[in-house]
Amino acid sequence: MACLLACVALTGWVSAADLLVWRLAEGRVEAPAGAPRGPLSVGSLQKPFLVRAWASAHPGREAPRQVCRGGDACWYRPGHGELGLVEALAQSCNSYFRELAAAVPGPELASALRDAGFRLDATPSPSEAIGLDPSQRVTIEPGRLLAAYATLLREPWSPGEQLRGQVLAGLRAAASRGTASALRDRNVWAKTGTSAAVDGRPLGTSGWVVTVDDAGRARLGLLAHGTGREAARALAAGAASAASPGPLPASAVTVQLFSLLEPRGLAARNLSPAPVAGSHGFTGPGATRALSAGDRLHDGLWEVSVPARKLTRIVRGSLACSGRRDGTLRLVASVSPREYVDGVIAAELPDGSRALREALGAAALRFLAVGPRHAGAHVCDSTHCAYFVGRGPRVAWPDPVTPVERGAPAPVDEALWREIVDDAARPGPRQWTSHCGGAPLSAHFVWGTGDRSVARCPLHGSGESRPWTRLLSDADLARAFGGAVRDLEIVERDGVWNLDVALPDATRSLLYDDAHRLLARVLDWGALPSPATSVARAGGGFRVTGFGLGHRVGLCLGEERRYANIAGSWPPRHP
Repeated sequence: MACLLACVALTGWVSAADLLVWRLAEGRVEAPAGAPRGPLSVGSLQKPFLVRAWASAHPGREAPRQVCRGGDACWYRPGHGELGLVEALAQSCNSYFRELAAAVPGPELASALRDAGFRLDATPSPSEAIGLDPSQRVTIEPGRLLAAYATLLREPWSPGEQLRGQVLAGLRAAASRGTASALRDRNVWAKTGTSAAVDGRPLGTSGWVVTVDDAGRARLGLLAHGTGREAARALAAGAASAASPGPLPASAVTVQLFSLLEPRGLAARNLSPAPVAGSHGFTGPGATRALSAGDRLHDGLWEVSVPARKLTRIVRGSLACSGRRDGTLRLVASVSPREYVDGVIAAELPDGSRALREALGAAALRFLAVGPRHAGAHVCDSTHCAYFVGRGPRVAWPDPVTPVERGAPAPVDEALWREIVDDAARPGPRQWTSHCGGAPLSAHFVWGTGDRSVARCPLHGSGESRPWTRLLSDADLARAFGGAVRDLEIVERDGVWNLDVALPDATRSLLYDDAHRLLARVLDWGALPSPATSVARAGGGFRVTGFGLGHRVGLCLGEERRYANIAGSWPPRHP
């Protein structure tokens, strides 16, 4: 059976025409012609609701980290290694979720599934609870399943709201780099599943994929003969002919500010010439208000600050402050598209040529048009999305926690803004990097998104490789990866860069973004300046080498030289 399915995928027998799609919009479900009747088994699409059962049974607990060793315990026989809830959901790890189900009392497990709309006549086993259900004892009506996923996005869990956030992050990751990455759409939360064949074929399988967008519109695709990954591929093929999003997002762009700092204190000073309303009345000109969870400030010119870090940022827009379970605060600014692009150019390319600033602004608009990058905001202000400083001041980061101001950047003028908007309406890059090293990479190689195209850099050839070397000590690696590192290896799997980290009890396989982020927590954001080309054991650690700075995908900003000394600047780009 596995060979047959592999052949189907390779020869292209599976197409959009083979897919049945249910749609949910504005509370109404539209079923496709010829859809099977009655409740159906949907495989791994059950897993998010299993998490709610675990949260109810373990109030206040963090989701566990577990080691998937593969074999018969998981669909991925080599094993996923050590992983937490977000990555387990992105990769739909059977081993992780079976252990999760085994830790939930049967009645609570059954109750959570029934609350989500599933039908079951007895307490499910852990395997049945995660969708490994050849007897199809756990089923659901397609319309009920779409409604359950739409509800998952908008209604908090009590208890377990923090875990719901991780579930949403896992569904977003599934669409960008996980089992649903064939969708090539970061504008959705997604999950795939493989069930016993809906037509009863012995040993056959059917593939499922569900997506939900930011407006709560949902789609459920069924590939009667196939797998969940193939269903995602077919759904993407069916959407390929749809109109692409315009160059501008909605009238407001929501930006999560100070996203890397996890502040416990925030303040906002009104720089407008008049009082500005908010959730606690008006804030007068020049007045400062300490922000707490639930505070909202209406449209104005605000100097927001993190007093503990002596960091300030000026933005034109409205502000919303919320709290996290760990006591830190989350600040989201709602700004105009022009204000956002202005703040990105000010941060990423303050001294670049006019032509390069125009190209970067257009790329930023195309990047926004792809869709939100976060569950509660379109983008953040760090290099996860784009370095954004609003109206300034610009800062340098000599270390991961200490900002040093470098003055206010010059704004984009009216003529340049018009050129940016016109350019964004034409095809072009939507990602950028600080220096390509003379050898740009594809998005597929860096993130596994499926886009294998490589944009030639007009600025650099092989003679400008920008080589770099880093010596990562055993002690720093142990802190970064959570255990003594026995070996590091760069591996290319299906054309995708991976860093295999061998720990005492498992091997973790990390994409560039994940490896970059984990190392940055211990060292700095220049610890892995780009996807490395080689790694070897060296005295007391590992020597890692590469070239270029940033992820090396899309528009190269290498005309700007400020990234030459990584330790003295903000981290390289990696959207």
